[in-house]
Amino acid sequence: MTPFDNFSIPKIPTKHEHRLFGLVLISLHLTLWNPFVDWVSQALLLAHFGLFLLWQPLPDRNEPLKKYSMLLSAVMIIIFVVTLNHWLIVLWKVMLLGLAGGQDASRPRDRVINLSALIFLTLDLFIIDSNHLFPLGLLTEASSVGLYYGLLLIPFSFLLVESEERVGRQGQMDFFHGLTLALLVILIGLGSLVHMEYSNLSYPMALFRTALIVAIFILGISWLWVLFGGFDALDQVWARNLLSVSNSFEHWLATLTQPGNYKHMTPEQFLTSGFKQLINLPWIAGIRWESPYGEGSMGQESRYQVVFNPQSLKVSVHTAQRMSGTHYAHVKLLIQLLEYFHQAKRREEELAHQAHLQAVHETGAKLTHDIKNLIQSLHNITAAIEIVEPSSFGETQRLLQNQIPLLSQRLKLTLDKLQKPEQTSYKSAPIRHWWKNLNARYHKRNIHFVENILWNSEIPEDLFDNIAENLLENALNKRNREPQINIYVTLNSSENKVSLQVCDDGSAIPANIERILLERSVPSRDGFGIGLYHAAKQTLHTGYRLKLTHNEPQHVCFVLRSIEPND
Repeated sequence: MTPFDNFSIPKIPTKHEHRLFGLVLISLHLTLWNPFVDWVSQALLLAHFGLFLLWQPLPDRNEPLKKYSMLLSAVMIIIFVVTLNHWLIVLWKVMLLGLAGGQDASRPRDRVINLSALIFLTLDLFIIDSNHLFPLGLLTEASSVGLYYGLLLIPFSFLLVESEERVGRQGQMDFFHGLTLALLVILIGLGSLVHMEYSNLSYPMALFRTALIVAIFILGISWLWVLFGGFDALDQVWARNLLSVSNSFEHWLATLTQPGNYKHMTPEQFLTSGFKQLINLPWIAGIRWESPYGEGSMGQESRYQVVFNPQSLKVSVHTAQRMSGTHYAHVKLLIQLLEYFHQAKRREEELAHQAHLQAVHETGAKLTHDIKNLIQSLHNITAAIEIVEPSSFGETQRLLQNQIPLLSQRLKLTLDKLQKPEQTSYKSAPIRHWWKNLNARYHKRNIHFVENILWNSEIPEDLFDNIAENLLENALNKRNREPQINIYVTLNSSENKVSLQVCDDGSAIPANIERILLERSVPSRDGFGIGLYHAAKQTLHTGYRLKLTHNEPQHVCFVLRSIEPND
C-alpha cells in the first residue's frame, strides 16, 4: 500500500472552473517575477500546481494507474519547485498552452475563455519569457513592468466569469489538437531565434516572418489536401481523433442502453427519454422531432440547425454555434442508435402483443376443442339412446344417470378454465370407474375395449377423458374415410404403472405430420388440428406422457402412460 492509495483530490463545483483556470495562470505568471525571493516564487509555483490539480484532477480511484500518475506528478512538482528553472517553467507553459488548446470547448463562453488563455500564454512566452531568456532588448524596465501587470488583466477577468452548469467538466481533451498547437508554438519560437541569428532581423520582424511562413505552409498543405481529397477528407483528419474521447457521449450511451432504464417504458416514452439525454450535451441548444407518435421539442431554437432523417424520425438539432464535422458525426451516430433502440423497443412491444394474442388464441382454441369433445360425448349418449329398444329403457335410464352428471361436471370444469385459463387442476377418479364411463359413452360404436386392471389406481379424470376422446374421435373420423379399419383401446393398470393405448389398423400418418404432431397444430380435414397438440401439453406437469409408439400401415398406436423413473 502506497501513501497515494487513499489520497483523493476534492472536487470543485463546475461553476468555478473558469475562476480556477484564472488562478492557475496568475500563480504561474507571478512565479518568475524578479522582486520575489526564491522561497516566495517556490511557494507560488507549489500553489500553481495545487490549483492545476483542482482544475484538471487526476484519474479517479478506480483507475489502476492512479498511484503511478500521482507518484510521477509528485516527482515532477518537486523538481520544478526545488530547481525553479526558467527553461523548465517555459516548457510547462508550452504544455499548458497545448492543454488549453486541446480542450473541446463547445459553449460560447468556454470558447472565449480558452481563446483568451491561449492569447495570454502566447504573449507571455513570446514577449516576457523570450525577453528574459535572451538579450533581445525588446522592452525597457518600465515597459516590461507595465506589460507584465497588463497581461494579468486577462486571467483576472476569468475570476468574474461563472461557468455554465453541466454534467462533468469541459475537459474533453483532444490530444492531437493540443499537441499540434504546442508544436506550432515551439516551431515559431525557435524559428524566430534562428531567423534573427542568420538574417540580422529584429525579434518582432523575425517572429512575424516565421509565423507567416508557418501559416503559408499550413495553408499550402491544406490546399493540396482539399485539391486531392476534398473538404470532407480534410475534415476527417481533424475530426477522426475526437470520435472516442467524449465522456458525455459515453455517459449518454451507457444510460440509453441499460435495460433497467427503459424496461417499463413505452416506445414513445423511450424516445422522449433518449432526446432528454441528448439535449444534455453541452453544444446542443434545442431539439425538435417528428415521430410516428406526433411532434415534440425540447430546449430553444437557434439559427444553426442540422436535420437528420433516420428511418421513422425527422430530427432537427439546434446549436449555439455552427456544428463542426466531429459533432455532426457524433450526433448523427447517436440519433441513429436512438432510432435503432426505438425500433427494437417497438418490435419488443409488437412481439409481446403477438404473444398475448397467441395465448388468447390457444386458450380459446383449447376450450373450443374441449367443448367440441363434450358435444361429441353428448352425441354419443344420444346415439346410444336412439338405438335402444323401448323394452330396454331401464338400461337407458341407468346410462343417463351415469353420464349426465359426468357431462355436467366436465362442463363446469370447462367454464372454470374459461374464467381462469392460467389455472389448471384435475380431479382424481378411480380408474375402474373412469373405464366404465368411457365404455358407456362409446357403446355401440364398434370399438374393441380390452382391459387389464390389476390395481384400481387414481388417475386425473379430465386429462384421461380429453386424451381418450381426442384419440377415439380421430380414429372414428379416420374410419369414415377408411370404413374397414378396426379400433382397439387397451387399458393396463398395475400398482405403479398405468397405460392407455389406442390403436387402429388403417393407413399410417404422413411423415411430414408425424414430425410435428405433438409439438404444434397440424393441418386437419376433420377439425382444428390442435387436439393432440393441446393434449400433449396437458401432460407436461401431470406425471404422464402421450406418445406415438407405432406408425406403420395397419398399425398406428398412441399410448398415454405414467412416467417411469428411467424416462
